[in-house]
Amino acid sequence: MGWGDDVVFSTAKVLSNEPAAEGMRSITVEAGDDILGAYTIPGQFVQIKEKEDTKAGFFAIASSPGATPGQCELLIKLSEGSDWAPGNQWLCGSKAGETLIMSPAMGSGFKMEDNFSETGANDFPVQNVLLFAAGSGISPIRSAIESGALAGKDCTLYYGARDTTFMAYMEKFDEWEAKGVKVVPVMSKADGWDGRTGYVQAALKEDGVKLARNTGALMCGMKGMAEEVKEALVEAGVDEGRVLTNF
Repeated sequence: MGWGDDVVFSTAKVLSNEPAAEGMRSITVEAGDDILGAYTIPGQFVQIKEKEDTKAGFFAIASSPGATPGQCELLIKLSEGSDWAPGNQWLCGSKAGETLIMSPAMGSGFKMEDNFSETGANDFPVQNVLLFAAGSGISPIRSAIESGALAGKDCTLYYGARDTTFMAYMEKFDEWEAKGVKVVPVMSKADGWDGRTGYVQAALKEDGVKLARNTGALMCGMKGMAEEVKEALVEAGVDEGRVLTNF
């Protein structure tokens, strides 16, 4: 489904709603093939609204394509809304068995197959993948990690949050490490934290890029973080076309 197409919404059901981190909820939805049949690439998203006549919000899918047929997991950051975006208090407060209105999976996702291979000016296929997430931006990054699309590659995840209470999916870090992803949590305001501190873009600059010609990147987070990360990667010699976002 493209941006210019009319969006056809369907009814979906909340299966569970659990706390994921401070101000975030992990919501599992039973959506069926009409909605999730188009979910084939990590990084795709859905639109969700409470009622037919209300404005929809956009949410990246956190679970990997096909992880549980007919179901998907979403990581929702509580938002009170504004003049240009709807609030999602109703969604964060939803209960198992309640319904919502959801679009089919949309967007191009992380176009790894097109951009990480040995094509065009890129003489080397991507072997090293740097992953960057801040806050709820971990949602599509989780999908990429758990999809198997990064299998066999040398991966490092820089994951930023205010402190550990704001960091979702910490219970999955061991699982991700077992898949070959080195997890580097970076806390911006964490008293007593003995790991990396500051912001993910600063951590990238401190560590550098070991072999730019076969490095690619996936990122999702605040605009300022994404812009600084992309600038640092390109300055280090990473092909700009291999620095991917999901929108």
